[in-house]
Amino acid sequence: MATKKSVSVRILDQTFHMTTDASPERVDKIAEFLSKNLQQAIMKSKSGSPYQAAILAALNITEKYFDAIEKQGELKSRVTEKSKKILGLLESAGSPAKHP
Repeated sequence: MATKKSVSVRILDQTFHMTTDASPERVDKIAEFLSKNLQQAIMKSKSGSPYQAAILAALNITEKYFDAIEKQGELKSRVTEKSKKILGLLESAGSPAKHP
């Protein structure tokens, strides 16, 4: 089990402290992704409210998450289908030839 450690990240000029077992590089990458999405949401938000921007960013991130899950499911289906075809070819190639 990985050891939990305290880390700090800066998002929208605020520092957040947390305990995690993720690597510092991963935490930085996640914080950077969130900051980017929040900045985009702030630019699109007409009210300029940080709360509204956070909701917009959460919706955008959730949409990306669902898109990734759908693509993963499609990929899994294609891999399963192709694996079955390959298995069928291997099985038919390994079966004894029928002679009249």
